[in-house]
Amino acid sequence: MSRLAARACSPGPQYYPNMGTLAPVPRIFGREAEMQALGQALDRVASGGPAIVLVEGEAGIGKTRLLAQVLEDARGRSMQLAAGRAEELERTRPFGLLTATFGCALSSPDPRRAAIAGLLAVSDAGDQGPITVTSDPGLRFRAVDAFTDLAEELALAGPLVIGLDDLQWADPASVLTLGVLSRRIAGLPVGLIGCMRPSPRAAELDRLVGALEAAGARHLAVHPLSGEAVTGLVAQAVAAEPGPRLLAEVSGAAGNPLFVTELLAALAQEGAIATVGGRAEVTETMLPPTLRLTILRRVSFLPEPTLQALRSASILGSGFSLSDLATVTGRPAVDLSVVLSEAIRARVLEDDGDRLHFRHDLIRDSIYEDLSGSVRRGLHREAGQRMAQAGAPSLQVAEHLARGATTMDAEAVAWLARAAREAAPRSPEVAADLLGRAVGLMAPPDPGRDRLLAERASSLMWAGRIGDAEASCRLLLGRDHDRSVDGSVRICLGHALLASGRAREGLRELEQASDSAMLTDAERAGARGWASMARLRLGDLDGAAAAAAQARPTAVSACDHLATSIAMGSLALISERRGHLQDALQIADDAVRLADQNPGRLGHRYPVHVPRGLILVALDRLDEARTTIETGMRISEELGIRWSLPNYHLVRAFERFIAGHWDDAIAEIETDIGLASLPGESHNLLLGRGVMSLIRLHRNDLHGARETVGAAPGELPGTHPGYRADWSAWAQALLLEAQGDPAQALATLGECWDRCASCGYALEYPVIGADLVRLALAADDAGRAQDVAAAVTDVASRNEVPWITGAALHCQGLADDDAEILQAAVSAYARGSRPLQLALTCEDAGTAFARQGNVACACQLLHQAIAIYERLDAARDLARAEAILRGTGVRRGRRVTHTRAQSGWQSLTPSERAVVDLVTEGLSNPQIGQRLYVSRRTVQTHLSHVFAKLHITSRSQLAAEAARHRG
Repeated sequence: MSRLAARACSPGPQYYPNMGTLAPVPRIFGREAEMQALGQALDRVASGGPAIVLVEGEAGIGKTRLLAQVLEDARGRSMQLAAGRAEELERTRPFGLLTATFGCALSSPDPRRAAIAGLLAVSDAGDQGPITVTSDPGLRFRAVDAFTDLAEELALAGPLVIGLDDLQWADPASVLTLGVLSRRIAGLPVGLIGCMRPSPRAAELDRLVGALEAAGARHLAVHPLSGEAVTGLVAQAVAAEPGPRLLAEVSGAAGNPLFVTELLAALAQEGAIATVGGRAEVTETMLPPTLRLTILRRVSFLPEPTLQALRSASILGSGFSLSDLATVTGRPAVDLSVVLSEAIRARVLEDDGDRLHFRHDLIRDSIYEDLSGSVRRGLHREAGQRMAQAGAPSLQVAEHLARGATTMDAEAVAWLARAAREAAPRSPEVAADLLGRAVGLMAPPDPGRDRLLAERASSLMWAGRIGDAEASCRLLLGRDHDRSVDGSVRICLGHALLASGRAREGLRELEQASDSAMLTDAERAGARGWASMARLRLGDLDGAAAAAAQARPTAVSACDHLATSIAMGSLALISERRGHLQDALQIADDAVRLADQNPGRLGHRYPVHVPRGLILVALDRLDEARTTIETGMRISEELGIRWSLPNYHLVRAFERFIAGHWDDAIAEIETDIGLASLPGESHNLLLGRGVMSLIRLHRNDLHGARETVGAAPGELPGTHPGYRADWSAWAQALLLEAQGDPAQALATLGECWDRCASCGYALEYPVIGADLVRLALAADDAGRAQDVAAAVTDVASRNEVPWITGAALHCQGLADDDAEILQAAVSAYARGSRPLQLALTCEDAGTAFARQGNVACACQLLHQAIAIYERLDAARDLARAEAILRGTGVRRGRRVTHTRAQSGWQSLTPSERAVVDLVTEGLSNPQIGQRLYVSRRTVQTHLSHVFAKLHITSRSQLAAEAARHRG
C-alpha cells in the first residue's frame, strides 16, 4: 500500500467536498516588476513591433499565473492569442506544442490550420523500412515553414501574442520552429512569451534561449515572494488579516506561492484556521515539511475511488483525455467522470473542455512519485499494452512501454523502433532519442542492436548533429559489430565528414563502404555517387568522373532516383569545371528531366538545378540561370529538402554578382550563411566569402574585405580548388595588391592558378587570367603573362561565350600591350552580361590608347568604365579610372561625391524598395518572395537591412515612413 493510501485509510477528519477548497486568488502579489515588464512587451506589440520575453523560475513560483495574466491583458487589448503548454510525456510528439498552441486539427475550419494537421498526419509506420542517411527528413522543414507562415499571416491581420508554458518539456521540432520564428517575426506585431524551469534543460532548449536572446528577448527571473507579498497573499486567501502564528506556519514555504496556497488549503481542510475579530490565526498543528507531502496530505481526504483514478491519471501525464484514462483503467468513461468530479471540485484537476489537467505539475508529480517504482513500471506497461490494443499512436504506446520496460524487453524495443521510424520525417531528433532508449534496453549481444545504432546515427545526421553522428558511427565501427551494417554506417560517416568539410576522410569511408558485399545496389550507387562529389571537392576530376560513371548505371538499374541525380550532377559539374560547357549543360538538362519524371520527384532530393544554374551562368545565360535557381528552390521547399537551400542562395548570389546587382548578391550571401549554419554544412561558405570580399574590395572597404576573406596568404581554410577556393584566393590577391604588396599578390594568385591547372579546372582560367597577367607584367614576368593568355585563349576556342572570348582577348591585349586587341575585348564583353569585367577592360583599353596618345579613344573608353563603376558603387575602381582620365589632361567637370548613403530612405537599394512597396500592400514574406521570385528568407534579409537603415523596428513604422516619402 502506498504512503498516500495509508494516510487515506488512517483515522482523521472526515472528507467533506467543499471543505478546505480555497477560491482562486484573483490578484497576483509581489510581481509588480514582472507585470510591468510584460506590460511593456504588450505595449511594443500594440505599437506594431515584436517582443520576446522568457520567464524563468522554479516550479510553483508563479510563472503560469503571470502568463495567464498577460494573456488576459492581451485579450483585453483585442489582440489575437495562441497559447499552449508542453507536457513531459509528449516530448516525443513532433510539433506537439505548436500544434496545440495554434489549434491545428484536421477538423479546423481554418484551411491553414487544417493543412498543417494534414501535413503532420502520417499513416501507420509499421511497414516503414529502417532509417538511413538517405531517408527523407523533408516533412520537418515543410512543417517549420508552415507554422512560421501561419504566425506571420496572423500577425499581418493584427497583433498576435503567443504564450508557451513549460518550455522545458517542449518537443525538439517545436523548439526548432520557435528559433526560426524568432527571426521571422522581426518587424511584425508579435509577442512571444515563454515560461520555463531552470531544469531540466535540453541542449536544443539552450540553443533556443540563445537564439531568442540574440533576437532581443528579455529574460525575467522569477524569485520567491517577499515577506510583504506573502502576507498579502495569505490575507487574500483567508479573507482576513493573518496572525503571527499563521504567518510563521507559511514561512516554511520559502516564498513559493504554490506552496503557500497548498499549506493554507491543508490547514483549512483540517479546520485549523480560526478567524476572530478580523484576524485569522492557526490552531496548534504540525504541517508536513515539504510541498510534496503537503499536497499528498491534502488529496488524501478525497474518496478512495477518486484517489485510485488520480493515480492512474498520473501515469498519463499532467494532461489526459477521459477516453485515454478509460482505456488504461478498463473502466467506462461515464463512471470515471463521476469519480473525477470530486477532484475537480477540490481543484486537484481542471477541465479545459477538451482534456483534464492536474492543476499544477507538482500535484501530478506528488501523486505519481508516491507510487513505488515497481508499481509505476507495471502501470506504464499495462497502459502501453492497452493503448496498443486500442490502436493508439505508436509514439504514445512506445512512451509507456519504455517507462515500464526492463532490460531485454523485446516488446518495448519493437514499439520504440516503430515509433522512431514514424517520427523521423517530422523530427529526427525524437527518432534518435527513441532509438537510443531502445538500444539501452537491449543486451550487447542482441543481433538487432547494431542495426538500431546504425539507424540512430542516420537520425542524428538528419537532425544536424553532425559531430554526434560521426561519433556514433566511429564507436560502432571501432568494435566488433554486425557486418551487415558496416556499409550503411560507413555511408553515414562519409556524409557526416563531407558535411563538416572533411572531404578526404569522407571519401575514404564512402569508397570503403562501396566495396562492402552487404550493400544493396542502390546503396552502392549512392556511396559511389557521393564519393564522386567528394573527389570533385578535392579537385580530382578524373577520379570523380570514374566514380560517377560507375554509380550512374547501377543507380538507374536499381531505380534509385536520388543516386542517379547525384551521379549526373557530378558529371555535369566535372564537364563545367573542365570548360566543356555545352556538354555540361546537356548532362544537367537530362538530370533535371529525369528528376521531373521520377515518382514523387525523388530525384530532386539532390538539387539538380544547382549545377544547371552554375552552367547557365558560365554560358552568360543569366535570365535562364535565375529561372532554374527559382525553380529548384521552390521544389526543394515543397519537398522540405532544407540542406540544399544554402546552395541555391549561393548560386543566386554568384549570378547577382556577375550581373552587377551587388547589393542583392550581399543579401543572398547573408541568407546563405544563416541557412548553412542550420544543417551543419559550411563548405559552400568559401565561395560566398570570396564574392563578398570582392564586392567590398571594389567598393574600397579594405577592412571589410580583409575581415571577410578571413585569412592571410597561405592560410585559407580548405584551399583545394574543389571548394571554389580560387575565388577566395583571387580576392586575397587583389587585397594584397591594394595594400601595397604586389609581389605577394602575384605569388598568391599564381599558386591559385597552378592548383587549378593541376586539377584541370580550365573554367577558372578566364576568371582570374587578366589579373594574373597584369600582376605578372608588373613583375616583369612576360613569359608567365603569355602562358596565361594562351591558356585562356584555348578555353575560349572551345566555348563561343562572350565573356570567355572577352577574357581571352583581354589577357592577350594586356600581354602584348595592344590597344586594338583590348578594344576587341571590350566589344566581346559588351555582347555579354558582365558589367564589372566590361568596365575593367574598358579601363585597360583606355589606358593603352592613352599611352599611344589617342586621347579621344582613351576618353571614350574611360568614360564608359566610369559610368559602370558609378552604377556598381565601385568607389576604388572609380577613383583609379578618374585618375587615369585626369592623366590624359581631360577633366570631368565639377566633381560629384560618389559615396552612397549608408542610412535613410536614399540608402535603400532597388530590391529593398521593391520589398517595401509590397510590405505596404500587406503581403507576407512568402507572398513577397513569390512576387519578386526570391525566397522568403531573402525577403527577410532585405527587411532586416531596411529596418537597420531607417532605424525602425516594425512594419507599421515602415508603412508610415513609405507613406511620408511618397506623399
